[in-house]
Amino acid sequence: SAERAADWLFAHMDDLDGALAAAAGGGGGGGGGSGSSSGVEDGKGLYTLVGFVSHIGRNTGSGHYVCHAKRGEGGAWVIFNDEKVAKSESPPLDLGYIYLYRRDDAR
Repeated sequence: SAERAADWLFAHMDDLDGALAAAAGGGGGGGGGSGSSSGVEDGKGLYTLVGFVSHIGRNTGSGHYVCHAKRGEGGAWVIFNDEKVAKSESPPLDLGYIYLYRRDDAR
């Protein structure tokens, strides 16, 4: 799950290269990824944007954050602004702080 993945990343953040190598069966720690192959086929790694968080206001000291997300079968964009939820006709895709993706082959 995404929650387990985030927990793992935060738990191994001090030596992420070494942890990834160990998880892939590459053994030991750090030392820059040499691109060694572990023989694991992980697919094409194609992702689709499903949401993003952006800021409304003059600067980070004023204003607030909102979330845009795709909903339903048609993938219409919706804005979540505090207690208000509405259809977003033209979401500001270029102004996001955090982008949320879903892996296409993970369904």
